Amino acid sequence: MVKTEFNFNDVLENYKRRDEERKEFIIHKGYTAIEEIIKEVNKRGSLNEAVIYYGTPKPQLSFSDVELGYMLTSMMEYATNHVGNPVDEECEFENKLAYFEYKDEIIQIFEVYGQGTESWFSKPGDETIDKLNNSAYGVYLIQFDDFINSTKNKENESNKLSLSSSILNDITGGYTVERGSI
Repeated sequence: MVKTEFNFNDVLENYKRRDEERKEFIIHKGYTAIEEIIKEVNKRGSLNEAVIYYGTPKPQLSFSDVELGYMLTSMMEYATNHVGNPVDEECEFENKLAYFEYKDEIIQIFEVYGQGTESWFSKPGDETIDKLNNSAYGVYLIQFDDFINSTKNKENESNKLSLSSSILNDITGGYTVERGSI
């Protein structure tokens, strides 16, 4: 029997690395990515990671399925934390929606929960676009620029915290200092 060892630090480092990759992609390539996503959604009707692998014809994207996943996850997380999420009442599965606007184009993220989670970009219908533009439902419409700026601000805060931690580590000689310790 082979004994496998679980190294929590490796898992934590891997998570931090992926989070940094996600932020870097969004900050440096987010605008290009959303333009390409909108273009493909207008052609196809929807776009998710599977379309990058199995779509015919292949989507014309300058980024990978993993990076598309970064966009889907991060944008939905941003919407959930900032305006909440409406649901599609006609869908038989638990779901949530998010709406983003970029250069007068509105894109929707649809996330469905069942035996797993599936999410994709799509174009909202004309009735939904009308509700977003002309009713209180418009509270759910997020400007893509706000999403990018929020990601940049988080990155700046993260860098400040990282620098503070390094300085504190230098001051304490590497010892952990807890609140109230002498």
